[in-house]
Amino acid sequence: MALLTRFLGKEGGQKLPELASISTHNFITSLRLFSVTAPMSVIKLRYPKNYNHVKYPERRRLKIIDKIPPLDSGVRPPKMPRDLYTMRGPELIHNKLQYGDYGIQAITGGRLNHKQTETVRMLVVRQMDDRRMFAVWRFNQLWQSVTKKGQGRRMGGGKGAIDHYVFPFRAERILLEMGGHCEFEEVYPLLKAISLALPFRNRIVTHESMAQREAHEEWVEANNLNPFTFKYCADNNILGCNKYLGRYDYIWYNKYR
Repeated sequence: MALLTRFLGKEGGQKLPELASISTHNFITSLRLFSVTAPMSVIKLRYPKNYNHVKYPERRRLKIIDKIPPLDSGVRPPKMPRDLYTMRGPELIHNKLQYGDYGIQAITGGRLNHKQTETVRMLVVRQMDDRRMFAVWRFNQLWQSVTKKGQGRRMGGGKGAIDHYVFPFRAERILLEMGGHCEFEEVYPLLKAISLALPFRNRIVTHESMAQREAHEEWVEANNLNPFTFKYCADNNILGCNKYLGRYDYIWYNKYR
């Protein structure tokens, strides 16, 4: 009873006289039954992603891009001009994902050489799990020759010798695709490393991000309240801007450079 009195106090003993008949052992046993537990939290889990649409290619790793394009025996490698039109404007064919769910898309036009392709390939070989993932190039080979004169040579004397080969591309070109039994969170670190290794502006894309970007561009164009757009100023020669614009400005209206 001394323990009971210490637990309830003097006023507690006066308010509950019926507890005086309970023994100390039975009282402690009854207290153990009234244990306080934390309420259970409800965890909502996502449904597992469906991968029935995935089709693996014969080769899951990136193939080695040849440093020199294959030529027939006895054929002299041609020296090509710069052909800047191959890097100007938007890509109209290879601008969508076809084989995988994730990819690298160029924002501006540019060129890829053999050293850059090998850097990307080694990143994929070291970090990608080819048992459940795959990666594919969206181009076959380097085909455009780039010439260069030797160091210390004078100007003139014709076109220099072929130094290396490149692959020119336009803006919005898909250069690399990845897919398989994987989610975006697993592929993003590898795609981020590839994006930083490339020397031109690019972005990581998915089917959802590309659809959202197209919808956002249409919404901005439809809800634009400023009447003085680039197209309006170019077509109406606002402030005499025609003398500063080229023919490509009237084709894409400053969207692609």
